[in-house]
Amino acid sequence: MLKDVNAKKKATAQYFNRLLKRNKNENIKLIAVAKNESPYLLEWIFHHLYFGFKEIDIYYNGCTDNTTDLIPLLADFPVNFINCDDTFNGEVQAPQVYVYRQAFHLTPNKVFDALLFLDIDEFWVPTDFTQTISDVCNNVGAFDTLSFQWRNKLEKQSKFTSAIEGEFSYEPLRQVKTLYRTYVSPAQLNPHNTLDEGLRQLFEDGSPLAPLNDQKSQVEVADNVKNAYILHRKERSEYEYIAMLLRGRPVTQQAEGLPLKANREGFKPNYKCETITYSGEDFDAYRAYMNQHMNEKRFTTFQKEAQEHVNNRYQLVRDLIENAEVRDKQLIDRLLRGVELPDILLAYNNFQEEMNIAK
Repeated sequence: MLKDVNAKKKATAQYFNRLLKRNKNENIKLIAVAKNESPYLLEWIFHHLYFGFKEIDIYYNGCTDNTTDLIPLLADFPVNFINCDDTFNGEVQAPQVYVYRQAFHLTPNKVFDALLFLDIDEFWVPTDFTQTISDVCNNVGAFDTLSFQWRNKLEKQSKFTSAIEGEFSYEPLRQVKTLYRTYVSPAQLNPHNTLDEGLRQLFEDGSPLAPLNDQKSQVEVADNVKNAYILHRKERSEYEYIAMLLRGRPVTQQAEGLPLKANREGFKPNYKCETITYSGEDFDAYRAYMNQHMNEKRFTTFQKEAQEHVNNRYQLVRDLIENAEVRDKQLIDRLLRGVELPDILLAYNNFQEEMNIAK
């Protein structure tokens, strides 16, 4: 009975908040959790500042790269770095979702109209480069949540490339990421959406969200994107995919097996690709802004060192593969599906020969 009363009170409060704040989406905050992603932080930050996000929080954990060196370099930008090692090393289940949920209750966040949670490999991209995140939110009308669909970028060959290029290939996917009005304070949350009932949940084109699964994380692939989408750099290049396989701190071996991420299924070689092209003054203005900031002298040393961390991790993974045990073969075979890098294949062949494994 009490539960029903509280639910009705919450629904009533959300209704009036929706009415009072119908066209008030001027201050939108972006929040991310990051671990060992220093080479990609600057581009991700400046991209989203360009498109109107008023402030960015980056919760970093378990970093062995030079992520923290960026903090003083960005002191004059609205970017906050928060150490959350205690959360990720503690007993909290689903620490990333815990960080998201706590964000709704932090006093500094209550001045914002909405929050969007993205990973560092996800970029919010408007179809019209003159539109900001506030413009898009205000154009769709009243909502409690607004979901944007993934486009998975294909970038097999070149490492450390820009996320938004003049032309690139992508695979449309069902997954969505969701922006929340700050008054929502969801009780049930996953990285893609809230499971709470009674909310006005819209898709990016302004239509009611029509999820395909219980987690509300997928919808039918849209034929066309009206307002904005999420560019997902799932694996980046083959080289960067190999480097990101290293799990935890870069040690050479562990008693329980290779310190490699077991939740990867290989480098997907073939996509059902579509091509997108950007050009014109609006895109040129975006690229000029990005180049101006990315090439600032204060960032060049940081960026070079950040990329070197990726190179070191790549070499560590290569050595781990070459010196693996027979027990690790099943994991290695799965992780290397679709990988065609000659030195990685050579390391794998050396591993097979050393272990007398038939090819």
